[in-house]
Amino acid sequence: MSDEEHPLLQPHQDRRWCALHTRARHEKKVAAACQALLVPAYLPLHISRTFSGGKVNTFHVPMFAGYVFAALLPGQVSDIKRTNSVAQKIDAEDEAGLLRDLRGIHRVELAKLELEFSPTFRRGQRVLVIAGPLAGLVGTVVRHKNRSRLQLAVEAIHQAILVEVAADALAPA
Repeated sequence: MSDEEHPLLQPHQDRRWCALHTRARHEKKVAAACQALLVPAYLPLHISRTFSGGKVNTFHVPMFAGYVFAALLPGQVSDIKRTNSVAQKIDAEDEAGLLRDLRGIHRVELAKLELEFSPTFRRGQRVLVIAGPLAGLVGTVVRHKNRSRLQLAVEAIHQAILVEVAADALAPA
């Protein structure tokens, strides 16, 4: 399925995509409220494993703590704020860019790649992934823990994830 064919992450004629900044650890509650209100919403999750007492515990946790992405009708944010879980709505200056970023994040989510998180968006060389499950994505190369990583940003919320990608799978964008 191409990025443009993703059924959820598409523009809507009467709705605008935005980021909903949630109270701490309320992301799943906000996503459930959106679902109950029939609001298209996306909560990117990744698998987190902890080791305790010889057991492996597996959790699905938000990729971007404190954020859920939703396509809202004008004035609809008040319905979601009634959950007391949304701090603010962050409008996307570039809705098409936000959707492009989210489709890239969704591809990473589907590929179930090992993630590291980058708290801020840093400028660097833009690259195109030319091979592997992320082929076609454009990101930024950054140094993290003495290794090169591909940074995929959601510019609307100034956050990013870092993915390890082989150097031979990258080309200048």
